[in-house]
Amino acid sequence: MPPSKRLSFIDLLRGWAVIVMIETHVVNATIRPETAAQPWFDIINFINGLVAPSFLFASGMAYAVTTRRKLDSYVSFGTPLFRQLWRLLFILLLGYGLHIPKFNLGQMVQGVSEGQWLGFFQSDVLHCIAVSLLILQMILLIVRTERRLYLIAAGLAVALLFATPPMWSVDWLQVMPAPVAAYLNGLHFSLFPLFPWSVFLFSGAIAGYLFAESQKQAPAGGESVRAFPHAAFARAGSGLIGVSILLMPLGWLYPTYDYWRYSPSFVLLRLGIVVLLCAGMMLYEQRKSVSPKSLVTLVGRESLLVYATHLLLIFGNFGTFNFRQWSNQTFSLPEALGWTLILLGLMILLASAWDWVRHQDPRWKRWIQWTVLAITIGVFVWGPGQ
Repeated sequence: MPPSKRLSFIDLLRGWAVIVMIETHVVNATIRPETAAQPWFDIINFINGLVAPSFLFASGMAYAVTTRRKLDSYVSFGTPLFRQLWRLLFILLLGYGLHIPKFNLGQMVQGVSEGQWLGFFQSDVLHCIAVSLLILQMILLIVRTERRLYLIAAGLAVALLFATPPMWSVDWLQVMPAPVAAYLNGLHFSLFPLFPWSVFLFSGAIAGYLFAESQKQAPAGGESVRAFPHAAFARAGSGLIGVSILLMPLGWLYPTYDYWRYSPSFVLLRLGIVVLLCAGMMLYEQRKSVSPKSLVTLVGRESLLVYATHLLLIFGNFGTFNFRQWSNQTFSLPEALGWTLILLGLMILLASAWDWVRHQDPRWKRWIQWTVLAITIGVFVWGPGQ
């Protein structure tokens, strides 16, 4: 396997996660409450609940595969390390930017409520990804080898998994500053605190390392180098689901326990399903191959752009218009799915356009990025208030 070749199964997993994520956000923002209360809607909620674990797991796998190629530069503090750190910092800043209380400097100066500040400090999926990857990056700089890094990551994943219920039993907002408390549990305002969501990313990183090791050990030459360990991943996923079932009766060990929100059993159940999905994506790439024109992998490659843009379109304010408020949770399920297809089509067009720009003169990409940044800052500082 050429080290520079992009692994399509990771983009497939991330692409499908982003597609279902768009459906999740549109449906949750627009669906009638009485429809969401129907028993059959629990099935949709369970499927939608696999989106974030899949996204985090794929991010961890992508990190491990990239780190394998750039390990020497990382541990020697080469330029790729600082590019990586800047990328992670940008993801973190983008996460905070998407939750800014008021996108107008004048209004920010006039005052922001405590609730709005808590919303700004929340740990969302981008925050969880950025901070978790920064933790892995810092550990790598200390231990300096992949094997040690992923052994420690495995220990961290297990510790986070079983420490989550006690962490959720403490109101950290009473003893920690809000920006720190946001990462410890979701009692108040965070949707994706490190406990337990980092477990999915650390597990993905470990899986990526094991995948890379399986490719290194494959004999050189021939099709055998392209043999993906989908069977081993399928066994691992099935095993995790089995362990999750065995852990279900042990909730009494914890003074505070909520199976559906943060229990080790439910985390392992979803992790096992995600690993099975990853095995399926591997099998598909190996047997069918993935077209370079695949729209799913396109969305997966441009997941950060699609993620940020679709959130702004659903929840952002454009003058006096806000899509979520306009829909006012009055849509039937077919209407919500129809709008999902419309938004997905727009995101595919956006991803296609940006993918085309990326393959042109690099100066185009930089010019567009700096122009968008300048416009964003200009609107924030000098734009009209609402």
